Amino acid sequence: MHHLILGYGYCGYYLAQQLLKEKQKITTVSRHLEEQMRLPGVTHVTQDLNQPFHWTNPDSIIYYLIPPPSSGEQDVFLKKLLRPDTLQAKKMIYFGSSGVYGDHQGDWVSEVSPCHIESSRQKRRLDAEQQWLAYGAKHHISSLCLRIAGIYGPTRLPIQAAQNQVPLIEPSQAPFSNHIYVKDLASIAINLAKKEEALSIYNVSDGAPNVMGTLQQHTAKLLHMDPAPYESFAEVFAKASPMKQEFMRASKQLSIERLKTTLGSSLQLTPLDTALKDAIDHEL
Repeated sequence: MHHLILGYGYCGYYLAQQLLKEKQKITTVSRHLEEQMRLPGVTHVTQDLNQPFHWTNPDSIIYYLIPPPSSGEQDVFLKKLLRPDTLQAKKMIYFGSSGVYGDHQGDWVSEVSPCHIESSRQKRRLDAEQQWLAYGAKHHISSLCLRIAGIYGPTRLPIQAAQNQVPLIEPSQAPFSNHIYVKDLASIAINLAKKEEALSIYNVSDGAPNVMGTLQQHTAKLLHMDPAPYESFAEVFAKASPMKQEFMRASKQLSIERLKTTLGSSLQLTPLDTALKDAIDHEL
């Protein structure tokens, strides 16, 4: 089996590492390749995917890890890539965002829950999913969309925020947030690729939602730093960036029952503190 990673960056690096451990053939594609991202045994193609790209290996898995553009209501980049009908594969997996669900006021959210669309960012993400699944249906390729929670791992930890004791929302007022360790995400994608029978959409998280700020406080504790002070939701919201404000308005708890049913015992999820310790060991 040949594995093609389109958009080789942070998550793609960990995906490729795990595929190498399984002695798989791997090709990665991105506009640039930093030296520290180079992996022996991986073929890298340096290409701007705005230019025509052809992949005609029917015995392959394609992973697409490129987020939509930063404006508009459609993923015009993905539309341009798919328009020529030049991708062939056995299975295609899209790395999307659980942000498409919007605000569910802290309720549990499954793959059949409605998407409360309030921003153009959500519209672009949902459009990308629809394009991806439509392309797979048209070409008889098994196509999956992963609605992924917040990703953390080495170099993606709130260490600076913990050092600076950035104020957090009072837990009783804080929205729920969901996370997934980058290494677990890579394993989940690979195990879904192996499944002959799979559904089209999966929530991907560690299955243990926490109130916003938990990741920062746990990081501080593991690094023996003082915990950050708490402020009201209104105080934190007033100082937050527009993107953070969007996250603060989108409280939900991701259900991963569908993922558990599909993967069974092959689904291995790392507890938060264990994953944080592993990430810190690799970062410091």
